[in-house]
Amino acid sequence: METIEDAFDKSRALVFGVGGCGDIVSTIPTARFLESHGVDVILGGVAWERVVVDPQPGPRHFDEIENIDRLNDAVAIATGETRTRDGIEFAETNVARHYDEDVLLIDIHGGVRGVAAGLNDACDQLDIDLVVGTDAGGDVLAAGDEPGIKSPLTDAVMLSVLTHLTVDTCLGMYGYGSDGELTLDEVTDGVARAATRDGLLGSWGLSSRIVEELESLLEVVTTEASRLPVNVARGKLGEAEIRDGARSVELTPASTVTFYLDPEAVAATSDLDEHVTDTESFAAAQEALSDAGYDTELDHERSLAADRE
Repeated sequence: METIEDAFDKSRALVFGVGGCGDIVSTIPTARFLESHGVDVILGGVAWERVVVDPQPGPRHFDEIENIDRLNDAVAIATGETRTRDGIEFAETNVARHYDEDVLLIDIHGGVRGVAAGLNDACDQLDIDLVVGTDAGGDVLAAGDEPGIKSPLTDAVMLSVLTHLTVDTCLGMYGYGSDGELTLDEVTDGVARAATRDGLLGSWGLSSRIVEELESLLEVVTTEASRLPVNVARGKLGEAEIRDGARSVELTPASTVTFYLDPEAVAATSDLDEHVTDTESFAAAQEALSDAGYDTELDHERSLAADRE
């Protein structure tokens, strides 16, 4: 797409959270934006909850999940009854229950190539002609040299997936710096790098109606990065602590805006994308980033699990 208005000509869009966990909440402003222009929307997210929800390290495989309708190895239809066999519910489960509608769940064990093949097939099956991946906080824009990166793995894989799809795609960045991984300047640099490649497609901010809807949804979904923009909309600006005080973020009015970017323009300036783009398994993507010197969210979760043991 050359501009976000091109999305209004589409008939059905998948809008999914790229980072797993509560990123699906960041899809709501974009979903309502598209629906206001006549686009049918299905929500989705990655089957990976952080340790505050799921103590098992790493993403979940479909073989571990109950009450899904598998479209292929990478994409399944989830409902308000979807959970792991050991009883863990996903953010997507809560979203499906909250809205009483199906959502898509993505298994990333196939790496970039496997997930892209699965999403392409799912788009054919469900007549989807636009895929928008949304990220809460903006760490998906990382070039790779930012010292605060904590969760590069899932974002890098799913950003690269967006560049491999056969339908039109878009990346939505919501909550300017609200995950505390990139500084505001680093997020701005990421937007600027995309813009120099004609990759800034547009933006849209929260309306009071969407704020109220998000507040209701946040009662049933655990997420800080997607909650903070709502706090900003209610007048809470300035410095805020997250992750039990482990990080601090600077909240500005930009936090309430979703910036729409061309995934290829973002990936073109990402060292992370270069390492994962040809992977055919999640393990290969993890290994590639580890070999390149990156600590990932999987490393962090494995460390916490080892400490518990």
